[in-house]
Amino acid sequence: MSSKTTAANAALMGLGNTRRIVLGDTMLDRYTPDEIEVVLAHELGHHVHHDIWKLIISQSVLTLGSLYLLNLALHWAVETQHFFLSLSDVATMPYIFLLTAVFGLIVLPISNGLSRVIEFQADEYALQATKMVGAFKSAMIRLANQNLSDIEPSRLIEFLFHDHPPVGKRLKHADEFAERYAFNASISAESLPPTSSTEPPGIESSGSSTPEATH
Repeated sequence: MSSKTTAANAALMGLGNTRRIVLGDTMLDRYTPDEIEVVLAHELGHHVHHDIWKLIISQSVLTLGSLYLLNLALHWAVETQHFFLSLSDVATMPYIFLLTAVFGLIVLPISNGLSRVIEFQADEYALQATKMVGAFKSAMIRLANQNLSDIEPSRLIEFLFHDHPPVGKRLKHADEFAERYAFNASISAESLPPTSSTEPPGIESSGSSTPEATH
């Protein structure tokens, strides 16, 4: 992976006996063992919660729903409004492309919203399983720095385009978990060894700012 990108990534992949957790080598030499453990726990949470199947089913429903609405709109344009000669009229192509783009803009925020809920639940699983709040927070900050993620995007940008909760919200989630169970949520110096090449100035001092990739 490091031969193609400097971004860090981890993901749960495959179905049945092919199910694997994939960890990019871009993480191995820059993250502490505790940080890698919480990232792996996050991915394990996806496995425990059957999230791959949830995403497959939800994407299938959204896709089929969009195609059904596209079919209704096309029949309406041809049979009711008589905008076109027939369903097979080549002149319907721009209309179909327009409807596809419109439905895509509607479906994308719904799909991303479902994905953010799934990611939040996987974060909760990782925190419950490891109890390492400080390592979780430092991993999120390091991932955000390394992947050049927007720490606190606007609500509109998050709603439309983000399939993971913003780093700021994930750090807040970790703090709330720590308050619930009286854990130390601070980020220790040990959990952030010097890796200045991957951390833009100013972010580490903010203490609040994920993976796209911890899925």
